[in-house]
Amino acid sequence: MTDLHQLGIHALSGLIAARKISVLEVTDALIARCNAMRDQTHAFVTPTFDLARDIARSRDAELAKGISRGQLHGIPIGLKDAIDAADIQTTLCGSYTPRRSAAVWQSLDAAGAVLMGKLHCAGYCLGTPGMNDAVPFARHPFDASRTPGASSSGSAVALANGLVPAALGTDTGGSIRIPASFCGIVGLKPTNGLLSRDGVFPLAPSLDQVGPMARDSRDCAILLDAMAPGSGSYAGGLTQRLDGLRVGHVAHFSVEAGVTSEYEIAVQTTLASLAALGATIEEVTLPPLQAFTDCFLPLMLSEAYGLHAKAIQHDQAMPDSTRARLQIGAMIDPADVTRAKAQRARLTQAVDAIWTRVDVLVFPIVPADPPRIDCIEPLAYMRAPMLAVPANLVGVPAVSIPCGFSEAGLPIGLQILAPRSCDGNVLRVAHAYETETGLTGPRPRQRPKPYSLL
Repeated sequence: MTDLHQLGIHALSGLIAARKISVLEVTDALIARCNAMRDQTHAFVTPTFDLARDIARSRDAELAKGISRGQLHGIPIGLKDAIDAADIQTTLCGSYTPRRSAAVWQSLDAAGAVLMGKLHCAGYCLGTPGMNDAVPFARHPFDASRTPGASSSGSAVALANGLVPAALGTDTGGSIRIPASFCGIVGLKPTNGLLSRDGVFPLAPSLDQVGPMARDSRDCAILLDAMAPGSGSYAGGLTQRLDGLRVGHVAHFSVEAGVTSEYEIAVQTTLASLAALGATIEEVTLPPLQAFTDCFLPLMLSEAYGLHAKAIQHDQAMPDSTRARLQIGAMIDPADVTRAKAQRARLTQAVDAIWTRVDVLVFPIVPADPPRIDCIEPLAYMRAPMLAVPANLVGVPAVSIPCGFSEAGLPIGLQILAPRSCDGNVLRVAHAYETETGLTGPRPRQRPKPYSLL
């Protein structure tokens, strides 16, 4: 087959289980694509292709004996560089070689996945693309002059370009969902604490989460099932109808964040689709978005500086944008941190109260198309309210899904939030919407082709 790179987890799993293709065939096809597109994408920091072939052969040997580990048996996957894999170097979050793998990769390995390598991420999970970066930043799949989003950039770029059918990222204030939105794939920040962060590089531990990234929500659900055993079947709970579901639209967030008209039209079109699927739509009001942002920044930056102050002085490979952001943490007054913690509790209570009226919340994840790399100011993000941070602050699950395209032909993402431990709700809404509209996968009905899929 010549189009294996276009297939997601579900499709590849069926072909492998039916013995129509071998795991090694899939792995070799993706390795060939990764090698051919290396300079176009810069998605991988540390490829592990020889290891991947060895794992693939062992997975095929198991199948030959009638042993299958489930839907992830033989599925190639990439890990954000911030996620440890035993004996494989971590490069962009300080340079070290871990002795043991992160708990999430241990779970996926046990489920039969094949490790393709470590994917690019922003320096220390807090940088932006820069002209002087020691390691070239991953390239946006539709417009190489623009940022693909940070910090799980390589994961989103690899998925959008068909290099892997599955990846993991981390999310402290949108680092899964923003790249997912910019690159036109699906990314889930799970409920805080649902997935172990053991072996995952810490930026701000009270906010950090690790989560799945894929080309559709069903594939994210399959990954989540493997990493969160005992939580029920997320993939098994997906439906094609949303009858009785109560959707809350936080319209004032769009106004406060300056969401462009074309992005707002995409939101309204999505809401109409959800209503057609049986959901009821209600406009709801939360505390101002700026209140969430003003709470998030002192917490995140103070925690990050406390952990990485020494690295600012000693890590010569740290990108300039990362160093500039981390240094702000040194100037944060401890009293401001105390006030932010109290504010976080109040904001959490305010969001908790809304769940008596609605089952999910909907609003954009970013206000506009991704900026051009030569226009990015490392500290500009501190001057505007952030649509991504409420989910991290209050600990709820949030997924970013493609919901349209801008006039520039770039993907538009929408985020869906649900109460804590209701990760299945956001995946259910996303799956029903994707099934209805086709806005998913590498070649949905309304999506222009990335330059790399031509």
